[in-house]
Amino acid sequence: MLQDIEPKIFINEFRQQEASQNDRVIAMKGGKVLMKVVGDEVILPRVKDFADPVSQYRYLFSVDDETYVFRTTTIPEIPEGFSYEDRFALRDRKPADVCFAGVVGYHLGLWYEQNRFCGCCGSALEVGTTERSLVCPKCGNVVYPRLNPAVIVAVVHEDKILLSRYAHGHTNRYSLIAGFCEIGESVEQTVHREVMEETGLKVKNFGYFGSQPWPFTSSLLMGYFVELDGGEKITLDETELSEAVWFDREHLPETHSTLSLTWTMIEYFRNHPELEF
Repeated sequence: MLQDIEPKIFINEFRQQEASQNDRVIAMKGGKVLMKVVGDEVILPRVKDFADPVSQYRYLFSVDDETYVFRTTTIPEIPEGFSYEDRFALRDRKPADVCFAGVVGYHLGLWYEQNRFCGCCGSALEVGTTERSLVCPKCGNVVYPRLNPAVIVAVVHEDKILLSRYAHGHTNRYSLIAGFCEIGESVEQTVHREVMEETGLKVKNFGYFGSQPWPFTSSLLMGYFVELDGGEKITLDETELSEAVWFDREHLPETHSTLSLTWTMIEYFRNHPELEF
């Protein structure tokens, strides 16, 4: 999956660390990330590619000995060969560790950009000194990185799995039922609600599969296999989905990638006919 960059290690503990010339830079503009795309490979710039003081960078995290920093000011001149690209350019490209770091950097960079001022009193926020946070020096309000919990749901009936396509979005690939957790509900309640809202189906017998950070949408995904509870007739929510179809293992669509939790779960279903509830 996206986060599987072994043998390299993602180190995200909070540090106050000055940037060095060889650090990789996450620079953003209009929600896009500065990078160089060469075929299926991505290159992120280094501090030394810019003629600016290191004070204009903020430490983010490291991957092994490779440090990543966030550019806190506008770049007057883009280095040759680099351009601002949509964050999804980091999906399905190489090297895996650079793409993962790039999109996690986007996640944090977006949080920094969207939280410049205190939502309580309007004062400029300052970077926390003891943890990854933004602190209001006037009223003491503390803002932490945004993380949206969401579920990925594989609904199974006998030897079939329910796949869907979104009505809107950046991709037309088949996926599983998915949705964000709402205030005041458990993850299991989210599963029931999302499946019912989008397909009109009831489910039972939950089996937790695994989780995944999905920085493209600032999310933490939790995957469940569930069993159909009742009739298999689908009532489609056409504002959310364009299609929802039952597939048996023999006729499942081809897998493009197991980068996502969704397709990792679909492949697990394909390769485990013994799956029971």
